[in-house]
Amino acid sequence: MSIGGETDYLLWDPKSSNEAKDLVPEEEVQLHVWQAIRVSESASFYLNIRNKARVDPKTLSNPINVEISFLSEEGLLNKKPYRYKIIGGSWDTVSMVSLPVD
Repeated sequence: MSIGGETDYLLWDPKSSNEAKDLVPEEEVQLHVWQAIRVSESASFYLNIRNKARVDPKTLSNPINVEISFLSEEGLLNKKPYRYKIIGGSWDTVSMVSLPVD
């Protein structure tokens, strides 16, 4: 996944950064790109990447553009990355929308 030119690996299982999983064409997989959490009066937003960093959801009024590419041992699987915009303002209004691919 690329965010503002910075690249990191998207985690298949956001609870563990040490476990790798393979995609199998016959299996449908739901990929969790982000999570928004509220505990008491504190809200947090996280991208499910190896170098997880907490983001205040209020700052998401300025959208985050992300690009997702899938790799295999042979290289890049998709010719162009999938592009998305993440926007919010509160932990319960965060959304991710697809952007057109050039």
